[in-house]
Amino acid sequence: MKHTIIGYIALAVILPALFSSCAEEKDESADSVQRRILEAYIETHYPGAEPTGSGLYIVESRPGNGGGIQDSTYVMLRYAVSYLNGTIYSYSSEDTARQLGEYSPSRYYGPRIWLVHDCSAGVREVLESMREGGYTKSIIPAWLLGTEAGSSISGSEGSTSIYDIWADSLIENVTEYQIGELEKFVEAGFPETDSTEYGFYFYRYHDGGGDTLKNMNYLDVWYIGRYLNGKVFDTNVEDTAKKYGLYNGGTYSTTRFTHYVNEDDAISENSFVTGFSKALWRMRYNDKAVVCFYSDLGYGNEGNSSIPGYTPLFFEIWADDDPSLIDED
Repeated sequence: MKHTIIGYIALAVILPALFSSCAEEKDESADSVQRRILEAYIETHYPGAEPTGSGLYIVESRPGNGGGIQDSTYVMLRYAVSYLNGTIYSYSSEDTARQLGEYSPSRYYGPRIWLVHDCSAGVREVLESMREGGYTKSIIPAWLLGTEAGSSISGSEGSTSIYDIWADSLIENVTEYQIGELEKFVEAGFPETDSTEYGFYFYRYHDGGGDTLKNMNYLDVWYIGRYLNGKVFDTNVEDTAKKYGLYNGGTYSTTRFTHYVNEDDAISENSFVTGFSKALWRMRYNDKAVVCFYSDLGYGNEGNSSIPGYTPLFFEIWADDDPSLIDED
C-alpha cells in the first residue's frame, strides 16, 4: 500500500492543463508524457534548475567529506523515494513506516547496503555524483529507472521519482564487512561460538546427549530468528511471536528438518536458507544451539520482502525429542 504525506496543491494547478493537452495528442508516447510531466514539475517547484546530460535533476545537495562513490562501490545509505505527487513508496526509515501506517515488526529498518553497479542508470548517476557523508535530493525520470515509462504521474511503476539519499559510509569489501559484524556480535554475546566455515558461526550450548541422526531421520525444532541488532524477525514459538508483535493468530508448532548423512543433501532437500540447514545438520535430539551467518548463507544480495540484501542473521534453536520414541497414543 502506498500513502501520500505531501500535499497536492501545486500539482493540482499544473496537471489538468497538462493532461488535457496530452489527451489531444492520442498518439503521444508514454516517454513523452513523462518528459512533459517532469518539465511542468520542475518549472513549478525548481524554476531555473538544469538537467544533467541524461535528463535527471539534482535539486539539493550537501557535499560529504569522505571518499567519492564509484561504480564498483558498496554504499551504506538511507533513502526515501516518492512520486511527484508526494506518494512515498520506498524507504529505509522506521519512523517513515510508522508515519505511513506501514510498520511491520518483522521488517528490517535502518541503513542499507547498495552496490552502485546494480542500481538503475539514474540512481547510479546520482550516487556517482556523491561523496561519503553527503546528501542528495534528485528527480529521476522514468526512463532512467530501469522500467518502461508510463502515462501516470504516480501510483505505478514507470513514473518519474524523487530520491532522497544519505550516503553514510563506503564499504570496500561487503563480505569482510559482514564477517567483521558477525565477529563483534559473537564476541559480545556468545564468545564460545566457533567459526567452523567462512561466514558461519555455530555453538551448541546444551548437549542433548543423543546419538548422531541417521539418514532420513526427522529433527523437530523450535527457533527464534533475529537480526544482529537483536530485533526478532521470525519465530515458531507462540509466546515469543506475541511478545514481539509477530503473532498471526495461527497454530504454532515445531519446524521439521530431514537429516541426511551428506550435508549438501541436507541443504538441497530442505527448504530453508543454507545457514539454517547447516546448523540443524549439526544438531541432535534435545540439543540447544545458536548460529549466525553472513548473507551468502541467508538471503543473499537481493534479500526478500522484509530482509534487505547483505544482511547477516542469527538464530536460537532448540531440538525436540526423537519423534520415533514418542507414544502418540
